[in-house]
Amino acid sequence: MTSPPAATCVQEVRLHGDCTLVVLCGEIDIHTAPGITDCLDALTHTGDSDLLIDLRPVDFMDGAGVRILHRARTRTSGRHGRFRLICTRPVTRRLLNHPRLRLDFDILNRLPLPVPPQAAA
Repeated sequence: MTSPPAATCVQEVRLHGDCTLVVLCGEIDIHTAPGITDCLDALTHTGDSDLLIDLRPVDFMDGAGVRILHRARTRTSGRHGRFRLICTRPVTRRLLNHPRLRLDFDILNRLPLPVPPQAAA
């Protein structure tokens, strides 16, 4: 018996001013992680990437989701970029801010106003 293909949970990828907005949705777990990882790896392949990950439509996230976000942040910061999350769900915020994980994500409560690319320089 083979497993069903993994859903990506990537709802949208678009420019938002000077950054790339990635909206994730649904359940982020071991089954959906490969598709999300592929998307974020492609976005963090080049230098100076500025990623804004919107987690507001996410219904559930486990450790696999935390690993994906940590990997994307590491790849982004290693290439002199910026990595931010938008998260309002209390249970997800507790997971991302768990003191034993010491991840110190930059977490916003809402989508920031877009900064025009020429003003960001």
